[in-house]
Amino acid sequence: MTLREQIREYALTTLEMDLVGITDVDRLSGAPPGYRPQDLLPGARSVIVMAVRLPLGAVQTIYRAHEDGLRHAQCIYGTHGYALTPNYHLKFAAYRMARFLEKQGLIATSLPSGPGSGGTPFSHRHAAVAAGLGEFGWSGIVVTPDYGPRVRFVSVITRAELEPDPLYSGPPLCDRCDICVDVCPVGAISPVESRSVEMGGRVYEYGKVHYAKCRVGTEGLTTKSLGFKDLPIPDDPTWEDVDAARRDIDKRQLNEVILPVDRATWYCGRCLAYCPIGSDKELGMLEGLSSY
Repeated sequence: MTLREQIREYALTTLEMDLVGITDVDRLSGAPPGYRPQDLLPGARSVIVMAVRLPLGAVQTIYRAHEDGLRHAQCIYGTHGYALTPNYHLKFAAYRMARFLEKQGLIATSLPSGPGSGGTPFSHRHAAVAAGLGEFGWSGIVVTPDYGPRVRFVSVITRAELEPDPLYSGPPLCDRCDICVDVCPVGAISPVESRSVEMGGRVYEYGKVHYAKCRVGTEGLTTKSLGFKDLPIPDDPTWEDVDAARRDIDKRQLNEVILPVDRATWYCGRCLAYCPIGSDKELGMLEGLSSY
Protein backbone atom coordinates (compact mmCIF):
# COMPACT_ATOMS: atom_id res chain seq x y z
CA MET A 1 0.00 0.00 0.00
CA THR A 2 1.41 3.39 -0.99
CA LEU A 3 1.71 6.24 1.49
CA ARG A 4 -1.09 8.04 -0.31
CA GLU A 5 -3.35 5.01 0.11
CA GLN A 6 -2.37 4.71 3.77
CA ILE A 7 -3.29 8.34 4.37
CA ARG A 8 -6.71 7.92 2.78
CA GLU A 9 -7.47 4.74 4.70
CA TYR A 10 -6.31 6.25 8.00
CA ALA A 11 -8.42 9.39 7.46
CA LEU A 12 -11.60 7.61 6.40
CA THR A 13 -11.41 4.65 8.76
CA THR A 14 -9.43 5.44 11.89
CA LEU A 15 -10.18 9.17 12.01
CA GLU A 16 -13.78 8.73 10.80
CA MET A 17 -13.58 11.48 8.21
CA ASP A 18 -16.20 11.63 5.46
CA LEU A 19 -13.97 13.12 2.76
CA VAL A 20 -10.23 13.36 2.18
CA GLY A 21 -8.31 14.94 -0.67
CA ILE A 22 -4.73 15.90 -1.47
CA THR A 23 -3.34 18.92 -3.29
CA ASP A 24 0.18 19.95 -4.10
CA VAL A 25 1.34 23.34 -2.90
CA ASP A 26 1.55 24.73 -6.44
CA ARG A 27 -2.24 24.95 -6.69
CA LEU A 28 -2.21 27.27 -3.68
CA SER A 29 0.64 29.46 -4.90
CA GLY A 30 -1.76 32.33 -5.60
CA ALA A 31 -2.56 32.79 -1.91
CA PRO A 32 -1.37 36.05 -0.31
CA PRO A 33 2.09 36.04 1.30
CA GLY A 34 1.88 34.46 4.72
CA TYR A 35 -1.06 32.27 3.72
CA ARG A 36 0.79 29.76 1.55
CA PRO A 37 1.64 26.28 2.85
CA GLN A 38 5.37 26.95 2.57
CA ASP A 39 5.00 30.02 4.80
CA LEU A 40 3.81 27.80 7.64
CA LEU A 41 6.04 24.80 6.88
CA PRO A 42 9.19 25.58 4.88
CA GLY A 43 9.75 22.88 2.30
CA ALA A 44 6.07 21.90 2.22
CA ARG A 45 5.05 19.90 -0.84
CA SER A 46 1.52 18.67 -0.17
CA VAL A 47 -1.63 19.50 1.76
CA ILE A 48 -4.02 16.84 3.03
CA VAL A 49 -7.58 18.12 3.40
CA MET A 50 -10.10 16.21 5.51
CA ALA A 51 -13.80 16.86 6.04
CA VAL A 52 -16.77 15.81 8.10
CA ARG A 53 -20.36 16.30 7.07
CA LEU A 54 -22.63 18.12 9.49
CA PRO A 55 -25.25 16.01 11.30
CA LEU A 56 -28.47 16.61 9.38
CA GLY A 57 -30.47 16.65 12.61
CA ALA A 58 -28.39 19.61 13.78
CA VAL A 59 -28.89 21.42 10.47
CA GLN A 60 -32.63 20.78 10.76
CA THR A 61 -32.77 22.88 13.93
CA ILE A 62 -31.90 25.99 11.88
CA TYR A 63 -35.28 25.65 10.18
CA ARG A 64 -37.07 25.14 13.48
CA ALA A 65 -35.44 28.23 14.98
CA HIS A 66 -36.23 30.54 12.07
CA GLU A 67 -39.49 29.07 10.75
CA ASP A 68 -41.22 27.84 13.90
CA GLY A 69 -39.99 30.41 16.40
CA LEU A 70 -38.02 27.88 18.45
CA ARG A 71 -35.12 30.24 19.10
CA HIS A 72 -33.50 27.86 21.56
CA ALA A 73 -33.22 25.19 18.83
CA GLN A 74 -30.46 27.26 17.22
CA CYS A 75 -28.20 26.29 20.13
CA ILE A 76 -28.25 22.70 18.88
CA TYR A 77 -26.81 23.75 15.54
CA GLY A 78 -24.39 26.09 17.28
CA THR A 79 -23.00 23.19 19.31
CA HIS A 80 -23.22 20.18 16.99
CA GLY A 81 -23.14 21.96 13.64
CA TYR A 82 -20.42 24.46 14.29
CA ALA A 83 -18.65 25.44 17.48
CA LEU A 84 -18.04 22.26 19.40
CA THR A 85 -18.54 18.88 17.82
CA PRO A 86 -17.40 19.08 14.17
CA ASN A 87 -14.58 21.55 14.68
CA TYR A 88 -13.05 19.79 17.66
CA HIS A 89 -13.40 16.50 15.82
CA LEU A 90 -11.45 18.08 12.95
CA LYS A 91 -8.81 19.58 15.23
CA PHE A 92 -8.01 16.20 16.77
CA ALA A 93 -8.11 14.51 13.36
CA ALA A 94 -5.51 16.96 12.02
CA TYR A 95 -3.33 16.41 15.10
CA ARG A 96 -3.53 12.64 14.72
CA MET A 97 -2.81 12.77 10.99
CA ALA A 98 0.31 14.84 11.67
CA ARG A 99 1.43 12.28 14.27
CA PHE A 100 0.74 9.48 11.79
CA LEU A 101 3.02 11.14 9.23
CA GLU A 102 5.76 12.08 11.65
CA LYS A 103 5.95 8.51 12.96
CA GLN A 104 6.99 7.69 9.41
CA GLY A 105 9.66 10.38 9.47
CA LEU A 106 7.63 12.93 7.50
CA ILE A 107 7.27 16.33 9.16
CA ALA A 108 3.72 17.71 9.10
CA THR A 109 1.93 20.80 10.39
CA SER A 110 -1.63 20.24 11.59
CA LEU A 111 -3.84 23.31 11.35
CA PRO A 112 -6.79 24.21 13.60
CA SER A 113 -10.37 24.52 12.46
CA GLY A 114 -13.15 26.82 13.63
CA PRO A 115 -13.33 28.61 16.99
CA GLY A 116 -10.05 28.71 18.84
CA SER A 117 -7.99 28.76 15.65
CA GLY A 118 -6.58 32.13 16.56
CA GLY A 119 -6.85 33.46 13.02
CA THR A 120 -4.60 30.84 11.49
CA PRO A 121 -3.38 32.29 8.17
CA PHE A 122 -4.63 29.50 5.93
CA SER A 123 -7.82 28.93 3.96
CA HIS A 124 -9.24 25.42 4.39
CA ARG A 125 -11.95 26.15 1.84
CA HIS A 126 -9.44 27.06 -0.89
CA ALA A 127 -7.40 23.99 0.01
CA ALA A 128 -10.54 21.84 -0.22
CA VAL A 129 -11.25 23.04 -3.75
CA ALA A 130 -7.59 22.58 -4.69
CA ALA A 131 -7.79 19.01 -3.34
CA GLY A 132 -10.74 18.20 -5.60
CA LEU A 133 -13.40 17.91 -2.88
CA GLY A 134 -15.80 20.37 -4.48
CA GLU A 135 -16.12 23.88 -5.87
CA PHE A 136 -17.15 27.27 -4.58
CA GLY A 137 -20.84 28.08 -4.27
CA TRP A 138 -21.97 31.66 -4.80
CA SER A 139 -22.00 32.09 -1.01
CA GLY A 140 -18.23 31.59 -0.98
CA ILE A 141 -18.67 28.32 0.90
CA VAL A 142 -17.30 25.12 -0.64
CA VAL A 143 -20.06 22.87 -1.97
CA THR A 144 -19.56 19.12 -2.43
CA PRO A 145 -21.53 16.68 -4.59
CA ASP A 146 -22.79 14.59 -1.66
CA TYR A 147 -23.21 17.09 1.16
CA GLY A 148 -23.53 20.46 -0.55
CA PRO A 149 -22.12 23.11 1.81
CA ARG A 150 -23.06 21.10 4.93
CA VAL A 151 -19.48 20.00 5.57
CA ARG A 152 -16.44 21.37 7.42
CA PHE A 153 -12.76 21.07 6.54
CA VAL A 154 -9.34 20.93 8.13
CA SER A 155 -5.87 20.71 6.58
CA VAL A 156 -2.49 19.15 7.30
CA ILE A 157 0.60 20.50 5.54
CA THR A 158 3.46 18.08 4.95
CA ARG A 159 6.83 17.83 3.24
CA ALA A 160 5.78 14.45 1.83
CA GLU A 161 5.50 14.57 -1.94
CA LEU A 162 2.08 13.09 -2.65
CA GLU A 163 0.23 12.75 -5.94
CA PRO A 164 -2.56 15.36 -5.91
CA ASP A 165 -6.17 14.44 -6.50
CA PRO A 166 -7.74 15.78 -9.69
CA LEU A 167 -9.80 18.96 -9.40
CA TYR A 168 -13.55 18.43 -9.33
CA SER A 169 -14.65 18.00 -12.95
CA GLY A 170 -18.26 16.86 -12.65
CA PRO A 171 -21.35 18.87 -13.57
CA PRO A 172 -21.38 22.41 -12.12
CA LEU A 173 -22.69 22.23 -8.58
CA CYS A 174 -23.83 25.84 -8.12
CA ASP A 175 -26.26 27.23 -10.71
CA ARG A 176 -26.58 30.69 -9.10
CA CYS A 177 -30.10 30.10 -7.79
CA ASP A 178 -29.44 32.96 -5.30
CA ILE A 179 -31.17 31.18 -2.42
CA CYS A 180 -28.15 31.94 -0.23
CA VAL A 181 -28.52 35.63 -1.13
CA ASP A 182 -32.25 35.60 -0.36
CA VAL A 183 -32.08 33.84 3.02
CA CYS A 184 -29.13 35.79 4.45
CA PRO A 185 -30.74 37.80 7.28
CA VAL A 186 -28.22 40.65 7.04
CA GLY A 187 -27.70 40.84 3.26
CA ALA A 188 -24.03 39.88 3.49
CA ILE A 189 -23.85 38.05 0.14
CA SER A 190 -23.82 40.29 -2.91
CA PRO A 191 -26.20 39.25 -5.71
CA VAL A 192 -23.94 40.82 -8.36
CA GLU A 193 -20.39 41.46 -7.13
CA SER A 194 -17.96 38.55 -7.23
CA ARG A 195 -14.42 37.47 -6.45
CA SER A 196 -12.27 35.04 -8.40
CA VAL A 197 -9.25 32.89 -7.71
CA GLU A 198 -7.05 30.76 -9.97
CA MET A 199 -5.98 27.30 -8.82
CA GLY A 200 -4.55 24.48 -10.87
CA GLY A 201 -5.07 26.35 -14.12
CA ARG A 202 -8.77 26.93 -13.43
CA VAL A 203 -10.52 30.15 -12.42
CA TYR A 204 -13.20 29.93 -9.74
CA GLU A 205 -15.73 32.70 -9.19
CA TYR A 206 -17.97 33.21 -6.19
CA GLY A 207 -20.03 35.99 -4.64
CA LYS A 208 -18.49 38.84 -2.70
CA VAL A 209 -19.32 38.43 0.98
CA HIS A 210 -19.36 41.36 3.42
CA TYR A 211 -17.83 39.45 6.31
CA ALA A 212 -18.41 42.15 8.92
CA LYS A 213 -22.13 42.03 8.06
CA CYS A 214 -22.00 38.24 8.21
CA ARG A 215 -20.55 38.45 11.70
CA VAL A 216 -23.40 40.74 12.80
CA GLY A 217 -25.78 37.94 11.90
CA THR A 218 -23.78 34.99 13.14
CA GLU A 219 -23.16 36.58 16.52
CA GLY A 220 -26.81 37.46 17.04
CA LEU A 221 -26.22 41.22 17.17
CA THR A 222 -29.55 41.84 15.42
CA THR A 223 -33.09 40.53 15.79
CA LYS A 224 -32.95 39.52 12.12
CA SER A 225 -30.78 36.57 13.16
CA LEU A 226 -32.54 35.78 16.46
CA GLY A 227 -30.66 38.27 18.61
CA PHE A 228 -32.64 39.77 21.50
CA LYS A 229 -32.19 43.34 20.27
CA ASP A 230 -30.84 45.38 17.38
CA LEU A 231 -27.58 46.86 18.52
CA PRO A 232 -26.48 50.24 17.12
CA ILE A 233 -24.44 49.00 14.17
CA PRO A 234 -24.15 50.92 10.85
CA ASP A 235 -25.75 49.46 7.73
CA ASP A 236 -22.26 49.09 6.23
CA PRO A 237 -20.31 48.04 9.34
CA THR A 238 -16.57 47.75 9.76
CA TRP A 239 -14.87 45.16 11.95
CA GLU A 240 -14.42 47.91 14.54
CA ASP A 241 -18.18 48.56 14.60
CA VAL A 242 -18.86 44.89 15.25
CA ASP A 243 -16.21 44.69 17.97
CA ALA A 244 -17.74 47.70 19.70
CA ALA A 245 -21.17 46.03 19.66
CA ARG A 246 -19.71 42.85 21.11
CA ARG A 247 -18.04 44.80 23.92
CA ASP A 248 -21.38 46.44 24.69
CA ILE A 249 -22.95 43.01 25.14
CA ASP A 250 -20.10 41.82 27.37
CA LYS A 251 -20.34 44.94 29.56
CA ARG A 252 -24.13 44.70 29.85
CA GLN A 253 -24.00 41.04 30.81
CA LEU A 254 -21.36 41.71 33.45
CA ASN A 255 -23.31 44.60 34.95
CA GLU A 256 -26.61 42.72 34.99
CA VAL A 257 -25.03 39.45 36.18
CA ILE A 258 -27.00 37.36 33.69
CA LEU A 259 -26.19 34.29 31.69
CA PRO A 260 -24.74 35.08 28.25
CA VAL A 261 -27.99 34.26 26.49
CA ASP A 262 -27.49 37.02 23.91
CA ARG A 263 -24.46 35.19 22.54
CA ALA A 264 -25.29 31.63 23.41
CA THR A 265 -24.55 30.10 20.06
CA TRP A 266 -23.68 30.49 16.41
CA TYR A 267 -26.84 32.21 15.30
CA CYS A 268 -27.02 31.66 11.58
CA GLY A 269 -26.01 28.97 9.08
CA ARG A 270 -29.02 29.69 6.88
CA CYS A 271 -26.99 29.83 3.67
CA LEU A 272 -25.74 26.27 4.14
CA ALA A 273 -29.05 24.94 5.47
CA TYR A 274 -31.20 26.20 2.59
CA CYS A 275 -28.71 25.50 -0.19
CA PRO A 276 -30.29 22.88 -2.51
CA ILE A 277 -26.96 21.31 -3.51
CA GLY A 278 -26.15 17.80 -2.29
CA SER A 279 -27.67 14.34 -2.30
CA ASP A 280 -29.05 14.91 1.23
CA LYS A 281 -31.37 17.52 -0.29
CA GLU A 282 -32.26 15.30 -3.23
CA LEU A 283 -33.25 12.51 -0.87
CA GLY A 284 -35.53 14.82 1.09
CA MET A 285 -33.51 14.38 4.25
CA LEU A 286 -33.61 18.15 4.95
CA GLU A 287 -36.89 20.00 4.87
CA GLY A 288 -37.21 23.76 5.18
CA LEU A 289 -39.63 26.22 3.63
CA SER A 290 -41.22 24.76 0.52
CA SER A 291 -40.32 27.92 -1.43
CA TYR A 292 -36.68 26.91 -1.12
